[in-house]
Amino acid sequence: MSIWNRLKRALGSPPQTEPPAPEPQAPPEETALRSLLQRTADEDPVALASIGDREFWALVARLLQAGRERTTIELLGRFVAARPDLPELAARLAELLSDRREDAQARPLLERLTSFPSHALRAHFLLAEAAERAGDEDAARRHLESILAVDLDYPKARAHADQLRPAPGVLSAANAAAAPPTLAGLPDGGTAFAGRYRLLRELGRGASGAVYVAHDEELDRELAIKILHPHARAQARAEARERAWGEARVAAAIRHPGVVAIYDLDEDRQLLAMELCSGGSLKAVLARGPLELGAALRRGVELYTTLDAVHRRGVVHGDVKPGNLLFRDARPASELVLGDFGVARLVGDKPVVDDRAVRGTLGYMAPEQRRGVLEPAADVYAAGVILVELLSGTAALAGWLADRGALLRGEARWDRKLPTAVEARLAPRADRLHALAASLLDEDPARRPTAADAAQSLAALVPPS
Repeated sequence: MSIWNRLKRALGSPPQTEPPAPEPQAPPEETALRSLLQRTADEDPVALASIGDREFWALVARLLQAGRERTTIELLGRFVAARPDLPELAARLAELLSDRREDAQARPLLERLTSFPSHALRAHFLLAEAAERAGDEDAARRHLESILAVDLDYPKARAHADQLRPAPGVLSAANAAAAPPTLAGLPDGGTAFAGRYRLLRELGRGASGAVYVAHDEELDRELAIKILHPHARAQARAEARERAWGEARVAAAIRHPGVVAIYDLDEDRQLLAMELCSGGSLKAVLARGPLELGAALRRGVELYTTLDAVHRRGVVHGDVKPGNLLFRDARPASELVLGDFGVARLVGDKPVVDDRAVRGTLGYMAPEQRRGVLEPAADVYAAGVILVELLSGTAALAGWLADRGALLRGEARWDRKLPTAVEARLAPRADRLHALAASLLDEDPARRPTAADAAQSLAALVPPS
């Protein structure tokens, strides 16, 4: 208190008081949105129609920029209640709540958004993150698998799903209850299945199902079993599932040493029993670097010979990549085997043209396949990418395969370079290898050689051992 006030108080005069601070004024954006809410409550048709328009979202954006995030969440919640038919409102509110880790409030919104195709993938991704924060890795994995069933290249989903994959190991009664959903839904927690197969451990999982090492109790041998994920078994996917099994039967009819043998197709139990290739994948081998020249060319011959057999049956694999090329066993000279015909199509004499064709792996996908056209030349292109990797290692193509935007735009190109050691050893035939590789990766499918011609040309380049 000042001396003047103390003096006046001693003399009986009331002390001077500071004027009350003015209440903070709401930003004009908040005032406009609250006015809109009031008009909406009065069922003003103009107000109802303006919710979600460009000016509405501009007000929301400016309110957030003013640092009024809590107010924005409160207002959006009221707008969602007023216009439940606009999923964009719920999506923006769910994003804000998820950013603030307010998962309990975000979850009902996200679960509803999974029924809207334009918002489903993002909703599943945010639900996966929320489930992981809550320690529910099984639920997180289920949401990620729902994404990958639609879009294998959805940003971060595939890597995230791999991180959540259970460590391989023999399943026991103790961990069966916590097993992944594909396994937990089976009789006896997955330790016995179909009265014949005993599941031992998980090998891997993808968009449509999980693959396990299993023991065939009737024939006393180990094999691989692929079982569809629960969401893939749903009635809503009946048509797609019927096509998949029809194409699996086509793949099973291809009898060739370079194609994984199919032993059993059980549509009732949604399983595919196949040969167990225990030698690992070509992807794992390439991660260690390029192959020696002769070995690389021989593997190229082997791959194109297999593709020729597949194409002669009127089938296009559609997803030829190192991860789908397996070694039958651990011997250095083991056969290279083409597996996973989940994208394969029976094309006959004419290319298939539809959206389902765009289901391969982007880095190995021919330009026409990215446009929805699938024909044998697409497999020839993919194997051409693999040939360059065999000769140069994955590092030589890292920029090309990693640049998703350039791949989608059709701008990614091989620089037509091979390691100096490869060219030196192959001289004077290096030019022939350059020309062959370039033709395999030609943008125009009509200018690519057939698989049979590619195998023959590569065989002529293999140096004497």
